[in-house]
Amino acid sequence: MKPKISVGALGGTICMSANGNKGGVKPSFSAEDLVGAIPVLKDMAQIKAKTILAVPSGSIKIKDLIEVYKWAKEQIKDGAKGVVITQGTDTLEESAFFLNLIWDEASPLVITGAMRNPDNISADGAGNIYAGIITALDERSRDRGVLVVLNDTIHSAKWAHKSNTFSLQTFVSVNAGIQGIIAEERAIYVSAPITRKIYKAPNRVPKIAVLQSFLGDDGELIRLAAANFDAIVIGGFGAGHVSFDMTDELKNVKIPIVIASRTGSGICATKTYGYKGSEIDLQENGCIMSGWLSPIKSRLLLMVLMANDMPIELIKGEFESF
Repeated sequence: MKPKISVGALGGTICMSANGNKGGVKPSFSAEDLVGAIPVLKDMAQIKAKTILAVPSGSIKIKDLIEVYKWAKEQIKDGAKGVVITQGTDTLEESAFFLNLIWDEASPLVITGAMRNPDNISADGAGNIYAGIITALDERSRDRGVLVVLNDTIHSAKWAHKSNTFSLQTFVSVNAGIQGIIAEERAIYVSAPITRKIYKAPNRVPKIAVLQSFLGDDGELIRLAAANFDAIVIGGFGAGHVSFDMTDELKNVKIPIVIASRTGSGICATKTYGYKGSEIDLQENGCIMSGWLSPIKSRLLLMVLMANDMPIELIKGEFESF
């Protein structure tokens, strides 16, 4: 008997078409349409397809991802060997990272999408779904958490990052190597599974602001964020630094503050610089350094930790060991 694979669609470029009209592409195809466009899948597995959402990925909400998590777990309970989720690439790394924090099944959860819509020449959606299902079927994909599969490359959700606006090679494993590749109709792994910690799925969503440092930053945005959010993540300069003015404002903030780097890669410093606004100064004022995590991924980890009612000292420890 052929194995079972469930495919859930959330929208995004992979399902968009202009349908012969002017004005740009919009969500047009269901999960069944996407799977039906790849006849070979019928020979590989019993495919169950469901359209969960049909939105551009910038409009996906955390509550939607919690529903995806619940739906995916139901599919595993019902006998699926793995689950493939399709969505837009704009927030794919955030969806994958969040789900990777809470995915508590050994079976693989694969996230994929497309950079070219079906109206384009050489659209990549069908190939990415095919590669995603190959990955989900492979026994070596078990116990690897959430995997991001695009352009015949397998990434861990922990490191996956969209690095280019249009390139088919947009997804990279920033700060780390890839997990594997798809070649000759099979998944070939080149790296051991990434060590990860699994947290309880949140039943509430703390409001966390993400602010980016910039030349001439006077810290005004900190005051606005502190009055309206539960926590703040700052994309700091370099290895995790802020301006003198922002430092003065941070001293008055009573909610959790995480300092990440706006550079896009690398680890935050913890003990190198000692000037006002440096990482040593910020930590002395109660800020948490994000380690390897970008601002948007730091927000998601902080959100899950706060939703699990973790005290600030334990939150600091989770970031340090992540």
